[in-house]
Amino acid sequence: MRGKLEQPKGLIELISVEVERIDPEYNELWLSFEYTCPGGEYKSAMVLPITNSRDMTNIFFRELIAEAKHLSEIEKNESLGIGLFVTNKTATALPIKNLCQRVIEVLETEENLSENREFIDLCTSGFHFTDPSKSLSSKDFEQRFKIFMSRVTDKMSQGFYTIAADDLEKANVLCSTSPRIYKLIGVCHRELGHLDLALEMFSKALEMGDTDKDTYLYLAEIHFFLNEMEQAAQVLKRLLKQYPDDIRALVEFANTRYQMDEEYVDILDKAYLIDADATQKTILQTFVFKKVGGGKKSRVSLERASALLDIPLQSMRLLAGNNRIPVRSHADNEDLILDEQELRSWAFVYRKYRLLEDEIERVSAHPPGDRYQGMALLP
Repeated sequence: MRGKLEQPKGLIELISVEVERIDPEYNELWLSFEYTCPGGEYKSAMVLPITNSRDMTNIFFRELIAEAKHLSEIEKNESLGIGLFVTNKTATALPIKNLCQRVIEVLETEENLSENREFIDLCTSGFHFTDPSKSLSSKDFEQRFKIFMSRVTDKMSQGFYTIAADDLEKANVLCSTSPRIYKLIGVCHRELGHLDLALEMFSKALEMGDTDKDTYLYLAEIHFFLNEMEQAAQVLKRLLKQYPDDIRALVEFANTRYQMDEEYVDILDKAYLIDADATQKTILQTFVFKKVGGGKKSRVSLERASALLDIPLQSMRLLAGNNRIPVRSHADNEDLILDEQELRSWAFVYRKYRLLEDEIERVSAHPPGDRYQGMALLP
């Protein structure tokens, strides 16, 4: 007599579960989790409607198995007859169910959630099932804060600003009185191009007593590229009251005044007298001669610019090709747009502070692959 054939089983092991967000407005619990399955090891996230703890737990495991099945490509070949099984479901289901129940109960309280220690605890909790020493739920608030900030530093160094911002929000929940958190959230938003949010975070950090030079410079930079030159200048003035000899602040303050068509050379002179080398490097790295606000341009050809500035035409071509002079381009054609006043200002500053000859030597030694390669252009 032939025996009943057993269905082969693919094994899933749940490694960790962590709360990403509790959203009272939409009644949702966001969880991130890590697991292994026949397809490999994965990190993922899931949104659970907040209903009752039993249903929430069942939904979690159902969605986990469905995702693992998809990632293991089992669903593509049903003839394999493979079922998926969570090997440590018995050990993991109860902690997850209890977590869901705690979320339900804390949302039923009338206390302000931002001041509710239980809510803060839940928003920053998590379980590590294979290494309990890594479980956030077993650590106090200060330890969790350090963990999130360590993650932030690591992720930002790798350029993962979106992930870093998520961990910063958790750190912010644990310690919303720290200006450093707001500053770092601002850095993440800046790198992601969210300038309005970055502006808000840097401003908040300064309001809370942050005195780091970088925070002032970040805030001034955002105002600058939003063409809010008056605000940028005010931020830099505040910085210069604390650090009157800071070269970066002096050069950037001069740049805001240049953008507003105000006297700026005296400020560059002051910086140059303090530290000539640092001033030269900062001008090369940060001074923007293209007027951010646009406006009417006095267009000149490259040939005309060469004559006006008394710079050989071939050198001008190399400088333009390396984006070392203020230059624009239209999206619908290849013509360069050169503004006479911007070019005159550039040449004046580069001659006055002994940058021009070195700049020409640099581009001559490293000519571009083509006319526009690597060129950063304003629209």
